[in-house]
Amino acid sequence: MKEFPSPQDDLLNLREAAKILGVCVQTVKNYIYQGKIRSHRTPGGHHRILREDLVGLGYLDDRPSWEEMLEKYNELYRGYISTLGALTSALDGRDGISSGHSRRVANYVALLTEVMGVSREEQESINLAALLHDVGKIFVNERILSKPGKLTDQESYLIRQHPEMGEKVVNRVEFLKKIGALIRHHHERFDGRGYPDGLSGEKIPLGARMIFVAETFDCITSDCTYQSRRGLDEAGNEIERHAGTQFDPDIVGIFLQEVVSKLRDRDIDDSGGTYLFHDGGVTEGI
Repeated sequence: MKEFPSPQDDLLNLREAAKILGVCVQTVKNYIYQGKIRSHRTPGGHHRILREDLVGLGYLDDRPSWEEMLEKYNELYRGYISTLGALTSALDGRDGISSGHSRRVANYVALLTEVMGVSREEQESINLAALLHDVGKIFVNERILSKPGKLTDQESYLIRQHPEMGEKVVNRVEFLKKIGALIRHHHERFDGRGYPDGLSGEKIPLGARMIFVAETFDCITSDCTYQSRRGLDEAGNEIERHAGTQFDPDIVGIFLQEVVSKLRDRDIDDSGGTYLFHDGGVTEGI
C-alpha cells in the first residue's frame, strides 16, 4: 500500500485544486475518476492531490523562486515608475515651466529623505509623491497654467484646487493611495496659512513639507512663462528667508546644506533624471 504523502508534499484539497484549475469541485472529481489526476486518500477517506501532479496537466507551472518573484516585482515597479515619469513630463509641458520640473523635485526630495534617515518604506512614498505632486494640474486649463501675467482671483482659485484633485487621482490607484495625503498637503505653510486645509508645523506630513521646499526652489531656479530663472544663491536665500513661515526651518537647513551646496558643485544630477528609488522599485534614473 502506498504511503500517504507527508504535509510537506504540498497537498491540496479538492476545493483548492479546483480553484487553481479554474473548474468546479465536481470536475476535479471527474478527473480523478478518469485517471487524469492521482488522488491520495486521507485516513478519513478524503481526496488530496499533490500540487506537482497539476503541473503535469499543464495547468500549473513550477513555482518561481523568491528571487525570481522579487525581480518580476521590481520589473513591474520600474515599469510603473517609468510610466508615471512620462506622465509628469507631459504635465510639466502644460505648466509653463522648463521641462523636467517634477523629476527635479523628486531628485531633490529623494536626497532629503536619504540624508534625514527616513525609513525605506517612507522614502518610497515620499519620493513617489514628489514625482506626482502636480498631477492634479491635469484638471486645470493649460491657458491658466501657462499664463504669463497676473492671475485673476478665479484663476488662482482653480490652480489652488490642484492638491485636492491630485489626491483624488492617486486615491483611484491602489498602490498610490498611500501618497494621497502628501500630495494634498504639499502647499500647506509651516505657519498655517497655506492650503487646502491650513495645517501648520508638524501637523503637515513630513513628505509634504519636503516637497514644498523642493518645488519652490525648482520654480525659482527654472525658466517659466511668468519669471526668469534665478541663480542658486538667490534661490537659497529666498528659501532661507521664508524658513519658519512658509517652510519647515529644519528641512530648509538640510536642503541648503545637502542639496543646494551639492548643486553648486554639481555633485547631484539636476537634469531631470530621478535621483533614487530604493529596493522594491527604481534604483537608477528614469
